[in-house]
Amino acid sequence: MKKLLVGALVSICAVSVHAREDLLADVSGNNQRFSEYYTVTTLPSFSATPTNTSVDPLQTIQDIFDAAAPSVEIKAAVISLLHFDHHNEDFGNVGQAYNRKQHFGTWIRPSADHTCLNTRGLVLVRDSKVPVTYNTAGCTVRSGEWDEPYTGATVNDAADIQIDHFVPLKNAYVSGAHKWNYAKRCLYANFLGNNFHLISTDGHENMSKSDSSPEGYMPPNQAYRCQYLQQWLKVKLIWDLGLTPPEKLAVESLIQQNGCDLNMFQYSVGELQAQKQFMADNYNLCH
Repeated sequence: MKKLLVGALVSICAVSVHAREDLLADVSGNNQRFSEYYTVTTLPSFSATPTNTSVDPLQTIQDIFDAAAPSVEIKAAVISLLHFDHHNEDFGNVGQAYNRKQHFGTWIRPSADHTCLNTRGLVLVRDSKVPVTYNTAGCTVRSGEWDEPYTGATVNDAADIQIDHFVPLKNAYVSGAHKWNYAKRCLYANFLGNNFHLISTDGHENMSKSDSSPEGYMPPNQAYRCQYLQQWLKVKLIWDLGLTPPEKLAVESLIQQNGCDLNMFQYSVGELQAQKQFMADNYNLCH
């Protein structure tokens, strides 16, 4: 019913693509609460997390890397995305109710980028297989060629594309981001450190996904499902986000159901370090 309501509001109000994405993020039910949760296990040198929220968590992580001076061998070591730490702590008790604009902000225009494109535009340019076209001002992408992963279709009109936060903002907020400061949440909302955190997706399919985790939504494109599950776990690892017990069980079950190659579910220490470094370098992106 909620998905039908969102679709009806979009059709009646004819809001912009960006506004549709905000609407999708804000129209959602009460978050589930659990007395336990899981996180993807990391190597011991990456397990430390600051308890003082006034300390910049990204700098703390960088200090760990600097002190350890990881060797080539350590950087090449593999983290299994299918090994989890269990936490006997409350999950979903976030205090302040999720609010997209208040907690994560909106698309920004990165100062380091020399165009007038915002994050949405930069992702569209990155993901298009052909050079994109722009509006008269050159600040809005109009057309290109996108291989849409959720449906497997090819899309040419940018108006039909929504930029999906792969792990949706509300899911991220409930699973750990409510503990972050605004700078880190805004960085999460505009993160360009890899090509799977933000992706160009079919607008209608993205509306169907809403803020669901894999137990509530899997893309209809079966050829993409194993990669979808892999990327879900990568984002959870990179950002130290929790998984609910049903979410963890669903991911494990779906990996088996889809016959996924378990070798896909690995991430090197070097790759994780690079993501943490990008986060540290761009920590003040939204200031």
